[in-house]
Order: sequence, then C-alpha cells, then structure tokens
Amino acid sequence: MAPAFWGDGQHQGIQGSFGDIGSMTLKRGGETVGESPYPFGVFTVPADRSSYELTLDTAKIGPPAGAWKRSTNTTTTWTFRSALDEDAYSQGVPMLFPRYTLPEDGLKTLPAEDGQEITLTATGHAGYRPGELTRARLAYSYDEGGTWTETLTARQDDGTWTAKVDHSGATGKQVTLKTVLTDTNGTSVTQIVTRAYDVR
Repeated sequence: MAPAFWGDGQHQGIQGSFGDIGSMTLKRGGETVGESPYPFGVFTVPADRSSYELTLDTAKIGPPAGAWKRSTNTTTTWTFRSALDEDAYSQGVPMLFPRYTLPEDGLKTLPAEDGQEITLTATGHAGYRPGELTRARLAYSYDEGGTWTETLTARQDDGTWTAKVDHSGATGKQVTLKTVLTDTNGTSVTQIVTRAYDVR
C-alpha cells in the first residue's frame, strides 16, 4: 500500500511539497510496519484484510522567514481497514480527508464573537467514496493543544456537521483545531491543525 495522495480538479493532496517537512508512521493491528522521516512514503503490507493506522506529521518551513502564517503544523491520523482486491487494477485506500468551512474574512481570521459555526465535511482518498459521517467532534485551543475547549456539534439534514465556537474576548489569539470524524464504514480520521486561524 502506498499512501500517495491524489487530487481532484480543484485540489491537490500531494504531501512533501515545497516548504513541508514531516514524517509518516504506519501501524497494522497496533504494530509499526513502516516509518518514513519524510511526509511521504511507500509501505508494503500483506494482502489479507487488516486494520491500519497511518499518522502524518507536517510542518511548514522555508524562506522568507515568517511566510507561513496559517496551518503551520498538522498531525493527521487515519484509521481504516484494507485488503487486496485481486480484481481491481487500482485500489483507493479508505481514508477520510476533513474539510472545514468557517466564516473567515479571506485572511483566515474570525471575529471575537460567540456562536460562530464551523461546518465539517469529508472527502475520500481517490477511489474511496466515504459513507455518511456518523460522528464529528471539534475542539479548539489557544495554546497549541495545551488545553482544549470542546464544541457543541450537530448533524444537519444534508449530512454535514456544524460546530459552534466561542471566541468572545479572545482578540489576538491563535486557534488550533482538533477534529475527529467517522463514517458509516468505520473509517475515521483525527486531525490537529496548529494555527488554523486567528481571532481578530
């Protein structure tokens, strides 16, 4: 299985591009079966159906100093089951990619107000069609994950989930987000995004 991330007509999910450093770790049944000191890698696994956990860490670097203002670090862990399909020419790994829609101003800042909604959805790795999201959790932190505030999430009629955040009195704070999503197939993803946005 090679965790190479493809894209669609509007997005690219290829890791290890300019300005990224990081690492990858693949576990099978809780045992580490592959590691890479880079934010990409190719791992060989058995053909039988197994449970996997793939963790990707990324960090933004590179000149000019301070160029990277948002999403400076990410840690994403995918949990899924996979097996070789002898009849398939190419298989998509059953992985979820979180998507966030928030009322930001184009510079990834939100006002210092209560009750603002962040919409949570997910897309799938190429070849994988996600099931409906059965669980969605979101927490935010002002100290890069030292302490977390859980949000109230709710499923909407269209299958999306919304989370309400309270940033009243938080002007000037940098916000780290932690999201956990699970679909009807049992595939899940946990993602931490450092400085996802700022409060103005």
